[in-house]
Amino acid sequence: MRLITHPLAAVRDEHNWSMDDLSARMKRAARARGRRSGADRNRIWKWEARGVEPSADSQYLIADVLGIPHAEVDRLGWPWWLPVHAQPRPFTTTDSHAVLQETYVPHDRRAFLIYSGTALVALAEHWTHSTPAQARSLDTALDGGRLDEDLLNWLEQRTGELRAMSAHHQKVAAPLIEAHRSAVHELLDNARYEQPNELRLHSMAAQLGQSAGWNEFDNGHHALAQARWHTAVHAAYLAGDRDLGAGILADLAYQATWRAFPGEAVDILALARSRTQSPAARALLHVRTARALAVLGDRTGTHRALTSATRELDHAQPETTPAWVAWMSPADLEADAGRCHLDLGQPATAATAIDNGLGLLQPERDRTRAVFTVYRADTALADHDIPQAAAHARVALDTARATKAARCLDLSTALLGRLQQHRHHPAVRELVEYAGA
Repeated sequence: MRLITHPLAAVRDEHNWSMDDLSARMKRAARARGRRSGADRNRIWKWEARGVEPSADSQYLIADVLGIPHAEVDRLGWPWWLPVHAQPRPFTTTDSHAVLQETYVPHDRRAFLIYSGTALVALAEHWTHSTPAQARSLDTALDGGRLDEDLLNWLEQRTGELRAMSAHHQKVAAPLIEAHRSAVHELLDNARYEQPNELRLHSMAAQLGQSAGWNEFDNGHHALAQARWHTAVHAAYLAGDRDLGAGILADLAYQATWRAFPGEAVDILALARSRTQSPAARALLHVRTARALAVLGDRTGTHRALTSATRELDHAQPETTPAWVAWMSPADLEADAGRCHLDLGQPATAATAIDNGLGLLQPERDRTRAVFTVYRADTALADHDIPQAAAHARVALDTARATKAARCLDLSTALLGRLQQHRHHPAVRELVEYAGA
């Protein structure tokens, strides 16, 4: 099997085009516009193999070849406008089982495929209206051995431990989670079990898939994160766990906001929230709705969502809160509210809220601390307090480097870029020298 490592290569593969074929088509498209194209096999190879981004003119020519409007090229950016997006499966017992069975297909296009925002909204809508999954009967299970109760208990305990470990030791936990997830899927495919144990296995698959998605997201692998979360939400459906399914949809919505699709995030969250029962889960969905609405500049909607999040979190009880959302705390609510205030142009209010959140945050949550500290630096920058912004940026950088999470490092790097406009300030010069050391 030939490994396809770039969406442009996938486009060519779907059309059975060589690099020379694409080059020739681009040249014809250029001539039709009264222009010339310098695209050749070597240049196309650099786009695919070296990650070089084509010029805007070259992208427009590729779009002409594929019949894609130039407005989509501008709106989505390279390479997300290329037409190789996957379509999530609907929620039926047959489709959901198929999703889980596809999880460990060897390297394929899911290494770069991204579900579009529209497809994710459709996925959430179908989830909202789906009927409970029908469990497979014992007679139709595959011909493996009967699932041992002691093994099932052990797997459940390890699942919880690995999820907890991932929050503090991601690099160590990530491969263990993948191995554990593989074992659970293997049992789902080959062991014999009764319905209650099937539900338990699917619940583990969903929880492990959610954690695996966050590991990929933190390392900047957005397509793989979506693939993991897509599998996880189907596993939650098969487990009959509506709250967990809503939480995984909320993760996809958070990623959509992160990737500058806040409108789609709002739609996904509204659909997910309609079937959620846990107060802590509902609080999380309201917070993420507030974040997306703040990016959209909806001041009233943002404050309404934050008020709802506060009310729901006040009603949450530790003994009834699902493990996957047990981390949701006043610290998260405060800091995310601060980010909302910053997006709405209220840096002073934002600074107070983020300081409160950082003060309440558990010491071991380093990745979250790195993100929140970047937010705090941005509030100082928005308030034109350059020394304060540089001081927070240094803390954020140190914390991000300690986590080694790409998401945190990228945020810190982008912050340094925003500070470059003040590069003549002594505090910024010192920070730049420190960052490069």
